Amino acid sequence: MRLRPAIIGLMATGILAEPLCATCGQVAARIEVVPPGQLPARWRRWSRKHRQSFQQHRDPAQWYLLFAGIGGGNGWVGDPISADRAQVLIHAFARPYRFEQVHAAGLYDDAGFCEQCDAAYCSRHWHLSDTGYGRCPQQHGKSLDPHWSPG
Repeated sequence: MRLRPAIIGLMATGILAEPLCATCGQVAARIEVVPPGQLPARWRRWSRKHRQSFQQHRDPAQWYLLFAGIGGGNGWVGDPISADRAQVLIHAFARPYRFEQVHAAGLYDDAGFCEQCDAAYCSRHWHLSDTGYGRCPQQHGKSLDPHWSPG
């Protein structure tokens, strides 16, 4: 089977998205899709320990999602994802970032985006409660904790 060039290009390209807080300009969330056989964008800045962990626990034939959001993240190694999931994330985090497209990615905290504001906020400006419920600077609220449930 021969792949078309457009598909080959997509398969070889990941993303690093860092939506900025609409209030202070700090990074609200960090979303990185690492293609098979490639290293994360900021690899050279990683400590030796984190590099070793990534290399030891990673399948080089697999796509990976590295995520740091409002309520937490998935660590240095990240999570293996399918090529289809990688494509969804890549499209969801094409600029300009908008709530509707970011929400389509299916991240539990929408990468810090508030639906009503159509803007991202950092953890400092989400005003999180102990239950993981947050309020943006405009007082719109939502759950930002992937493990909380009312019950």
